[in-house]
Order: sequence, then structure tokens, then C-alpha cells
Amino acid sequence: MASRPRVDPTAYARERAAKIAQAKEKRERLAKERRDREGAEAEPRNPPSSDPPPPTHHGASNSSPYKQPSSSSHPPRRRKQSAPQPSLLSSFFTGPVNPSGFEFDPASFEKKRQQSQPTSESDRPSTCIAVNPAQSECCVGSADHASYTFSTRNASPLRRLYSRTAGHADWVSACAYLCDNRILTGGMDGKICLWRRGGSDCTDLFGEQGSVSVIRSLSDDSPVAASAGYDGSVVVWDCKSVSVVPTKIENRKKQLPPLTAFAHDPASLAAVTGSNNGLVSLWDLNAGTCTRAAAGKHGSQIQHVVRDCSSPSVFYTAGVDGKVGLWDTRGPLGSSTGNEIGATSSKTPLVGQNGPAPISGLCDVDSNAVVVSGGTAVALLDKRQGLAMIGSPMGGHQRPIASLIAAKGGGVCFSGAIDGMVIAHSLETLQPLYGMGANKKSSAFLETTDDRLIVTGDDGHALVYEFA
Repeated sequence: MASRPRVDPTAYARERAAKIAQAKEKRERLAKERRDREGAEAEPRNPPSSDPPPPTHHGASNSSPYKQPSSSSHPPRRRKQSAPQPSLLSSFFTGPVNPSGFEFDPASFEKKRQQSQPTSESDRPSTCIAVNPAQSECCVGSADHASYTFSTRNASPLRRLYSRTAGHADWVSACAYLCDNRILTGGMDGKICLWRRGGSDCTDLFGEQGSVSVIRSLSDDSPVAASAGYDGSVVVWDCKSVSVVPTKIENRKKQLPPLTAFAHDPASLAAVTGSNNGLVSLWDLNAGTCTRAAAGKHGSQIQHVVRDCSSPSVFYTAGVDGKVGLWDTRGPLGSSTGNEIGATSSKTPLVGQNGPAPISGLCDVDSNAVVVSGGTAVALLDKRQGLAMIGSPMGGHQRPIASLIAAKGGGVCFSGAIDGMVIAHSLETLQPLYGMGANKKSSAFLETTDDRLIVTGDDGHALVYEFA
């Protein structure tokens, strides 16, 4: 790849800090104008009088762009309130409105158990999480063979996806929402269940790929999904019709090891998978082929694969070996690159006293950076400088981090540790913002909406935090 001019590693942080300051100032100005306008509308409408108009009492200065209602003329027309505009940047810079969170307890579906065993802690951990396209509902898979859905507004329970005649016979290992709000769940029993909207019955799908490790919706407009399995194959599920059509894709020459991570480009349907022995493979889901079975290899299991939000052909991988790899699928990969793991570039960002820290989280932030977590620290990496670290690692945790997610809107990421503590980190100042004691055990899974953070983990409960 052509060499790029070096830039100040902290330039990105300074630029983003300036943008967030400008956006905050604009939000405060708009909020003040809205309060002034609402105060003007609430002014009592007095009958016409020869007396001078009363003084204003809602704190508006003489330079306010909104005129005071005049008592010597016709009552002013009520201003039509416009729909609230989305904030320019993330609303997660300050703590949640409800510090204790709205709690969802799976035991709420089991009245007998709730009466006989009044415990606040589930004995089955959560194993996966997904949010529907409308951001109004969340699905959590559990080790008790069931999946649970609840409202993202107040964590009120909605459905329990399990019955004597429907559901899984083993742990639910993956879940995803289709564009039409139907739910796909995959289990260690090798079965995928397609749950209809609003119901508790499902269609059983079998891709003959062993235990299911990952399920992803492939399109925002069409009910098509893909699953990765322990037999090293990828199955594409076309759920448009009543009879679901599966397309199984395998490597023709040799069976691949169990797949543990998956990411794809919705436009081209190019995909990258990671396996439990560190192998990185490239796929063309549109053509139904494994285009490159051994594009490169980490030293151990790959836990995360993420697509670059600004470049559809670029993917990132992270593994237990502590390495983060950048894979540009347009150029040479594997042994021809001369890179240690075969990627376009790679870094070992977090190194402790005992060597490289296993990467526990990987998220794409914007066109300039990705954020990773390992050990008890979080690091921001610069895409333009071959994944060089920006600034210093962000701390705050006392125990190892188990999960990581970048908030919608940018500027903030959340990390959850094995002791249940969740900390918000500013990607502008590279400092912790606030913390929440979310779970009694590990906070293993995090999801965000435009104004909510959802946390679940090994205690089986889920908490929904609301942000202004």
C-alpha cells in the first residue's frame, strides 16, 4: 500500500473535541430558544386593555428572537411545535436519567417459580443479544434454552420464545432480527428457529452445520440472514416465502475449523469469518462461494470481526492472541503481504506484565478510528496510521473487560467487566466519564439505541438505561 503522510496522533482527538464543543453549544442554544418559545405560548391571553402590556417574566432578554405576545392586539397564533430534531452527536456524554436502570427479569414469565423461589438472580446466564430495527424491542438468548424479548423503553417483558413444542433443546447461542421484525435464534443443538411476529410459535430450520455460533441479518430491506456454524460453513437463509430456502456455502477443498465470528458488507455481500484456531476466510455470499479459505491467521481464536463503516472492502479482526488486524480485501493478503498474521496491517495494542492482553471487544467508531478493549483497558486506534494507538489506554476497571460497544452518535463507548461494572469512556478526551454497577456477575453483552444502553450478562437479568 502507498505510504501516507504522518499526522499528529492526537489530531483526531482534538478535532473531535472541537466538534463536540460546538455541537453542545448549539444544543444548549436550541434548548433555550425552545424554552423561550414554550414560555411565550403559556403566557395568559388577557382581554384588550388601554394599560401598557405587562413586563415579561420568562427570562427572555431584549435580544430574544421570539416576540412577546401583545395584550393590545389579537391573541397570537399558537406556534406549531416542530418534531424534535436528533442531536448532532451522542447523548451519552452525561450519565443515565435512571441511574438504577429499568430491570428485566426472565423469572417474570414463570409465576410458579417466582412464588416458590423469590430470588432476584437467575441461575442461567444470558448468551446473546439483539435489538430490532425500530429499536423498540430487545431479544436476549439464555442458557435455559429460551429467548426473551422485552421493551427497550422500560424493560417490560414481552415474549418468552420457548414452549414444549417450540424452541431449542440446548443453549441459545445466537439471535438476530430480520427487517420485518421476525426473530431468528440459533442454538448449540444445531437448529435455527424462525419466530413469527408477536407469537410464541416458530418454524424449525436445519442447515446441517452443527452448533450455530453467529446469526446476522444481511439486508435492511429483505428478510435474508446468514449463520455461521461449528462445521466451518456459512448458510444463507432466504425467509421471503413460507418455505425458507437455505443455501449452504462450504470450502470445496477442505473443511474449515469451527467459525466463531462473522461480518459482511450489505451491498456486495462479501463476508469475512474468523475461526477458533485463528484462521481468517473470505466469502462471496452472492455467488455462494468461499473465495479464500486461508487469507491469514491469528495465533489463537478470533472473537471479533467488524466491517469498516466507511470502506466496504475493509474488515478488522481481533483475537485471543491480543492482535488486531486490518484486512483490505482489494489487495494481497496472506503470505504475500509479509505481515505476521497475513493482514494488510496489524498491531498488538494492549500489552501487560504477562504479555499481550486478549482482545475482548472491537468496534468501528468512524472513518478514522476503531476502539478495542483488552485486560482492564480500552484503546482508540487510528486507521490512517496502520492501527497506531491514539493517546494512552483508557482505564477505570478493576477487573478484566468482557464486552465493548460504541454508542450510536459517536464520541462515547461503553465497556462491561466481569464484575458487572459498566464504564462510559469519552473518545474525545480519552477519559472515563461515569460508571454503573449493572450486573451482579459479568456484564457480557451490551447494546445501544439512539438513547438507551442495554446490559445483560451472567446473572440472566437485563438492565435498560435511559439517556436524555
